[in-house]
Amino acid sequence: MASERSLPTPYAEESERQVQQEQALSLRVKARDAGRRFWVRMASGWPQPQLRLFLSAVAPVTSALLLIGWKQASFEVAIFVHVALTASFVPALFAAAFARMSARDRLRLRAVGFRSMNAYPGVERILNSLDERRIRERVRLSCAALATAGLASLWNLEAGSTLSSIVLGVCLVLGVIAALNTLRLEESIPMRSNSFPLLSLHAPTLHDSALDRVLSDLLVAHLDPETASHWDIWIKSLKNDVRSDQTPESAVEHLLQALHLEHLGLLDENGLLSETRRVFKVSAIDGLIAEHSRFNMTTLSRLLAHTRAWQPGLFRLTDRLQDSVIRGDPSLTEVPWRLDLDLPPRCGQGQGDLFVMIHNHSGRHQAIEVDILAASGEPEVQTLRVMAKASSQPRSATPVDGGRGALTESFGRLLADSIVLWIGLAWPDSLSGPHPVQVTLRDEVGETLESIVVRTTLSSGVQAESMGHRMAEAADEVRRIALALAD
Repeated sequence: MASERSLPTPYAEESERQVQQEQALSLRVKARDAGRRFWVRMASGWPQPQLRLFLSAVAPVTSALLLIGWKQASFEVAIFVHVALTASFVPALFAAAFARMSARDRLRLRAVGFRSMNAYPGVERILNSLDERRIRERVRLSCAALATAGLASLWNLEAGSTLSSIVLGVCLVLGVIAALNTLRLEESIPMRSNSFPLLSLHAPTLHDSALDRVLSDLLVAHLDPETASHWDIWIKSLKNDVRSDQTPESAVEHLLQALHLEHLGLLDENGLLSETRRVFKVSAIDGLIAEHSRFNMTTLSRLLAHTRAWQPGLFRLTDRLQDSVIRGDPSLTEVPWRLDLDLPPRCGQGQGDLFVMIHNHSGRHQAIEVDILAASGEPEVQTLRVMAKASSQPRSATPVDGGRGALTESFGRLLADSIVLWIGLAWPDSLSGPHPVQVTLRDEVGETLESIVVRTTLSSGVQAESMGHRMAEAADEVRRIALALAD
């Protein structure tokens, strides 16, 4: 009889309880998302951001004028400005609160099967950044409200000159604190996109040093946990939609390569559609074109642009590779090894991303060593040992008009056969000025095959390719996604 009994499995994938919990959480996400969209529109719609910046600058000035005893200064005007400032902060506070609740619930949803979104890197960073924004919103609203209360008390009560000076001084300090927080908060309002609300909050933290499928791996590394989970589900759903000689991963990589060539103007729309049909069945084309699809041509182009804003260095490498393919560069067609690398000319905040691309045209597979020597770096020397598979070497140039798909095929094959390394470099914050970085390629017996030295300038400030600037550039791309795919 015992064998006929069935024990409850509350955590099983098919559990009714689990399904109900997921449905309840999904409904709560939709409800809170509705509130987020409403308050974000209220907080970001014209002229709200401009009004907050203007009133934040004027409010401490009115307190200062009362403090120095200017004859034209008026308590009524100062109180009105502070009341308007306090009221203007309310929509932004609600937008931050609903964004935090929506993000927390979204990241609690399970991605697929037993896998939680907490398995994706970057969850804590997103929640912490939203927590920090919510705290700053509360601080500036509290400062404005307390300053308003202080001014109203002085206006209605008979206070001595000493007490009045103290209270007005406190109001001035509170106004300055609110203004400083406003300058920080008004740089961007998070979660403005309805299609990818968490994307602008994500910064790549953990990633593989060696990229297998170069564009796909790089793009996924820059997706937020929610979008990355949907990406995994989408890739699995393509199993029956690709050609027999393709896998979903290889088909998507080929499509991203074609989209990149279209971005460079080397493929037109017909060429892009032709390349898509080479790897996807006709049944999948409609989904890649349909506007309602989460991942269609437009979305993938925007996500690729978002990745390009984060990591322009890798795309400089790929652009040089396709230029070598078109020109038939001797470094690609004649020598047995090709080494190319990219390091930003300026590294802000003591950090930089080094990309190394290696092609093995020696005719045999072999293990290689890549030594990275960064002067005064942390660490100063890094050594990576990887297996370099032999690839067929092009013998001549591949012109742009050399036949349908010839450029895409040649570029894609060389990119797939290459070894691409993504190495994070770091230096002490105290260092500044030019610093050399040497990359040395050695074969399996330790003989030096090629060595390149590049220089980068270290700076403590935010430079054009520092993390803060790249995150702002990526946020701009996310806003373009929001405009292109607005619900």
